[in-house]
Amino acid sequence: MGWVHNREFYRIAYPTTLRPRLLVLGHTFEVIDICERGIRFVLGEAMAPEEGYALEGTVRFRRGETINVQGEVLRVKDGEVAARLDSGVPLRAIMEEQRFLLDRRRHLGL
Repeated sequence: MGWVHNREFYRIAYPTTLRPRLLVLGHTFEVIDICERGIRFVLGEAMAPEEGYALEGTVRFRRGETINVQGEVLRVKDGEVAARLDSGVPLRAIMEEQRFLLDRRRHLGL
């Protein structure tokens, strides 16, 4: 039996202490998870965007890289925003993030 994976793209879920930041219009949001064509982040105290809102911002990863993203808000639920990215994160960056998280977990003894 093969590996069952229901998503089109591999998604990285972040532990709270290692979350990257999404910067949008002067606001900074914690990224919960990310993939090549999608992002989910904590809304915090900011006003909730409408579904269909054109999202444009910059993801700042803990390892120092920044990547500009563009997309559309799909839903807002329980203080979290999910968006589909038209201009998203390259697979190379996703793989580097995965290595970064694995190294951090080893370093912390998790």
